[in-house]
Amino acid sequence: MKILHVNENLSLDGGVETYLFSLIPRLAERGVSSVVAYGQGDSEVYGPAHHVPDISKAGFQYQRAARRHMRGTLETVQPDLIHVHNVQNVGVVKACLDHGPTVLTTHDHRWACPANTFYYKRTREVCDRTCGLGCFTTTVTKHCLTPRPQYALYFYYRVKWGLRHVDRFAHIVSPSRATKDRHVKGGMPSDQITPLPYFCSLEPRDEPRVLPDPPVITYIGRVAGNKGCEFFVEALGLLPDSVQGRVVGAASEDDKATVRNWAEEHGCADRLSVEGWADRDEIPSILDRTSVLVFPSLCVETLGIVGLEALSRGVPAVASDVGGVREWCLDGETGFVVPPKDAAAIADRTRHLLADDGRLRAFGRRGLGKIRERFTPEGHVDRLQGIYERACSKELSSTSVHG
Repeated sequence: MKILHVNENLSLDGGVETYLFSLIPRLAERGVSSVVAYGQGDSEVYGPAHHVPDISKAGFQYQRAARRHMRGTLETVQPDLIHVHNVQNVGVVKACLDHGPTVLTTHDHRWACPANTFYYKRTREVCDRTCGLGCFTTTVTKHCLTPRPQYALYFYYRVKWGLRHVDRFAHIVSPSRATKDRHVKGGMPSDQITPLPYFCSLEPRDEPRVLPDPPVITYIGRVAGNKGCEFFVEALGLLPDSVQGRVVGAASEDDKATVRNWAEEHGCADRLSVEGWADRDEIPSILDRTSVLVFPSLCVETLGIVGLEALSRGVPAVASDVGGVREWCLDGETGFVVPPKDAAAIADRTRHLLADDGRLRAFGRRGLGKIRERFTPEGHVDRLQGIYERACSKELSSTSVHG
């Protein structure tokens, strides 16, 4: 079987790309070959790959060319199945559906929310709406959609087009039950969506790591408004002076300055280290020197891969109760969930964990067990390969009936 994976970026930076380039070699071990079509990135990251710039272009004016260019790539590759990941351009998806069986993974909410995130930037709240004309009036007061009308209209069109044509996808995969529920609430048929959580690419430890001394709490992620890093810093300021903090993911000097300013404001600058983005092979050592992972996101996370990575090292988490987070952060078992934007709750639950080494180890062991039980690469690829095979079989059956 040959799969054409279609994704905006060919890189190793984002969560989707981390998943994709962990998945492809595991498919290869089972005789499934992969080709990637990408909009932007580095052709040296993976081969064979085909550059289709229109994949990354949003706007009505790019659709016709996108569809034509994608058709050319499909005719060259001749895949048995197409797996669409993150794509901006509807014309690219149209070409895929015209060509053959197409599976879609909802790595984010772009097929249910015109703004993609179910997040109000101005009020920093989660949105519970479904896509409708009210999205345009709401964005005036709460600022979710882009203020540029041509793009806002296009993103709205993308959601509505997807709902009208959802039955043309061979199947849809969502990274969590919560993400599936969001798309079903938006109008997608439940029986066409399978919740299939990401796997943890890190091999789980046999036992939780040795507890750091002094204790360290860690934030790993972008310093962006919807990720809640400032609440991590504020919580650190509420914890005893013996607790150290670490921010990993401040990509620019401006990001680092912003985090340090928060630390000054909350009186913890002398015990907070601020670092840039870490390579994938650095993550295990960072987590092994972590007492508690803090995941303070404010938006509707599809799952949260860094949470899986923490559990695989025996590190419990304190995480915002958003999206699919409860599927790995089991409250009172592998960590604690707290309301978004609540630094006091983060500090309270973190303090509760740090007060008892036995509790830290017990939570860590449960996390390791959860990774082995539900988030293994083997289990994920088994189920995904089954989806691929059923999609191809369905296409063959349809062809024979109409042939």
